[in-house]
Amino acid sequence: MKRFAGLVCLVSFVCFSSAFEIPRFYGEEVIVTATRLPQLKLASPWNVTVLKSEDFKGKMNLGEALREVAGADLKSSGYLGSVVTARFRGATSQQVLILMDGRRLNSPLLGLIDLNDILLDEVEKVEIVRAPLSALYGSDAIGGVVNLISRKEDRSYNLSYGSLNKQQFALAYKGTSFNFIKTDGFRQNGDYTAQRIGQNLKWGDFEVGLNYYNADKGVPRVPNSEDQPYSASTPGDRQKDQNLFGDVAYARHCGPLESKTRVYFNQLDEQFHSYNFFTSLFEDTSYLARQMGAEVDQVLTLGKRSSLSYGLEARQDEGRSNYIGEHNIRNYAARGQLQLGQQYFNVVAGARLDKHSAFGYTANPRLGVSFFPQEGLTLRASAGNAFKAPTLNDLYWNDPIWQMYGSASLKPETSQSVDLGFEKSWGNGARLSLDYFTNSIRDLILWDWDLSTNITRAKNVGAVEAKGWEAEGGYRLTPALEIFCNYTWQEVLDAQDINPAYIGKKVPYSPQNKYGLGVKVLSNVKITASYMGERFADGSNTLKLPEYTLVSVWAGRKFGRYEMALSIDNLFNQVYYESLGYHPVTYAQLKYPMPGRSITVSLGGQI
Repeated sequence: MKRFAGLVCLVSFVCFSSAFEIPRFYGEEVIVTATRLPQLKLASPWNVTVLKSEDFKGKMNLGEALREVAGADLKSSGYLGSVVTARFRGATSQQVLILMDGRRLNSPLLGLIDLNDILLDEVEKVEIVRAPLSALYGSDAIGGVVNLISRKEDRSYNLSYGSLNKQQFALAYKGTSFNFIKTDGFRQNGDYTAQRIGQNLKWGDFEVGLNYYNADKGVPRVPNSEDQPYSASTPGDRQKDQNLFGDVAYARHCGPLESKTRVYFNQLDEQFHSYNFFTSLFEDTSYLARQMGAEVDQVLTLGKRSSLSYGLEARQDEGRSNYIGEHNIRNYAARGQLQLGQQYFNVVAGARLDKHSAFGYTANPRLGVSFFPQEGLTLRASAGNAFKAPTLNDLYWNDPIWQMYGSASLKPETSQSVDLGFEKSWGNGARLSLDYFTNSIRDLILWDWDLSTNITRAKNVGAVEAKGWEAEGGYRLTPALEIFCNYTWQEVLDAQDINPAYIGKKVPYSPQNKYGLGVKVLSNVKITASYMGERFADGSNTLKLPEYTLVSVWAGRKFGRYEMALSIDNLFNQVYYESLGYHPVTYAQLKYPMPGRSITVSLGGQI
């Protein structure tokens, strides 16, 4: 950290002589994810972090952007192209809902989406709500919601080249965008090539969105041994992903009533070409998930700060793979929300009723209150229920070789949470927020191995108790220099498990301490340090991943309509690990190596 502090001072001294940007009052930014309605961030009863495009400069995908966010526990198995997931407040990665412009991206087959597959070139900002939001969005919102909001009118391009032959070209023009990424990777069979094409069109009250992602990835899995960190235990395995997200929306205002209807279609297609060590042959496995649905939402304005909103949704999830055959499930939902706002307080009460074809009905209410005793200060409290429906894999998995079977009688995973906090901003650019939370998660789906029959089945037998503190702050030292920081302390304990020895232990991949700090100099330089505390990688708390600190630097300079930039990830070439895996032959548990220092130069601008 001494090297980080020295670097901050040096960059600050060099950049003070430049022109400075006009300070922005923190809390005036408008958010939409917490209530599905535009409102000021300081008025929200729920904890929200906003990442604007300037905050994730130099980051290619959502996994890289979330690394510096308070409370985000990332788990990665390597470089670009490897799987990256995030957890919040004791929830699993399947219990965090990922949205793009309010439309869900989680796979109904796997329950999550790889954050490395979500590219940021067309994203204007990211809103992270660390609270249960099933009252608004239904399933998967136990730990929170991450909503990416896309640019509607953008005319820009960007070219970059970096370490490990990393190449990127991004182009956006009037709603059409294209992105190409390629890298050789830093391990054997760790290469990655991807393309993304996006289209957003608007004709009057109609809006059409289309996003296509295609990727070809090497799958090295764990190394052959810890002495060979760059080797691949599966040197011939490949994965191809094709993701398609599309929707058509119609919005209309009629006096105090606003209506919006949206029809959407999602498809996530994963193709694996992998070596079978039992048959000594390569095999092809496919995982195809489709999601089709329609939703109708209406908002009735009751006053300057009050409204009544309600909506209906119908969705069908379809899945097909070598392990479940072909199945589909349906979900119908109705929701309502009343917001009463006055000069000194804001109250939001809502609930959603879901009818699921596999398990029946579930109701999830929530209540949030925010109080404004003085300008720039918010006191908030909230409580709510949330749920996660069983995935198609949970319900219908059928593997007679390993004798692993899903269960069509599974119930949804549920949670009850409470949040208390405050947020304060000052006119000089200083800001501070502090939140205390508890999250009680029940009916977790675990896979129970019966030693007498050697059969493993999915059952609702798990529970987790989580509590903790989240703090975020920042201060503008001068019109040119801003510092910021965040800190998370949490205790995530196994409260109920198939294995009695796990009860009372810390839940794997849930660090007790995490913090981040950094500095911005104008809009030209950003330096960040992210600390991740030690984490256990197993339920018995015997395998530990060591703590680490990553330092990243981004520096850019505009020349008229052009901008040149330099970004350095893992500045001090830190050796670190974020997950463990099993060797496919020896079954030894080995750490997935993470990349060392990476340097990228880029040239971009406006068209």
